[in-house]
Amino acid sequence: MKHLAGAAALASAFVLAGVAAADTTGDVLTLYPVGGGTQTYAAWKAQEGRPDSQGTANEALYLQHLSDAPAAAQVSGLEGTPVTLLVSLSYEHRVPGTCTKTDPRWTIFIRGKSGKEYLANLGCAITPGRPTDDPHWIQRFFTQPVIRAEILRQTGKTDALAGTIDGLALVMDRSQGSVFLDNVSVRSKTVQKTWTYAGDNGNGVPGAPPAFTAEQSALLAAPIPTDSQYDEDVVMSSLTPDEQAAIAVEDWG
Repeated sequence: MKHLAGAAALASAFVLAGVAAADTTGDVLTLYPVGGGTQTYAAWKAQEGRPDSQGTANEALYLQHLSDAPAAAQVSGLEGTPVTLLVSLSYEHRVPGTCTKTDPRWTIFIRGKSGKEYLANLGCAITPGRPTDDPHWIQRFFTQPVIRAEILRQTGKTDALAGTIDGLALVMDRSQGSVFLDNVSVRSKTVQKTWTYAGDNGNGVPGAPPAFTAEQSALLAAPIPTDSQYDEDVVMSSLTPDEQAAIAVEDWG
């Protein structure tokens, strides 16, 4: 396995490939692997994944967590987007590999309408796996109703549903292990993107890789509540009529 320096080099190569490449769909979303610590890696690795949108590298996003620091991949470009415009989040993960109710997980940072910062987690195993055309790869797909229900249930506030996205990341930091991810997809009503390899980042403006703010880091470090780990079907079936009405509102703005 490569050390952190190798991961950093791959992350840099990821940016350079993005400049030269590839997918010029006009979307403005970018994804950056971010690893920290001597045994925590986040990087694209060749010949480990599904077919890429271009070329034959067959890259996959590798997350390994064996220390205290989180392995993550941060998505930039959704900041300020109303939560109600988020349509779906998904990825495919290779089996065997880590897939628990906490890791890897989509982490959505939300700035509520009141200005308060919230965090909502969508762990791998809380949503049913969907088969792909390769039995070694399973898709995890979070629909808009599930995302809204999880946000409402985990924050307990319609203030969060009425807020805007302050950050989005794939995070692995509670389970010891590793996982390969591919076909990472983010979709809102205004922009969408699927990353099949590093070069799919080429449509965005690279700039400096993002970093978690101190406030976001504090939220990440907090214990993950039980409400974040209920299975999707349990959450959806337990919604009260008021909660069902809340997640059905088209625009909380």
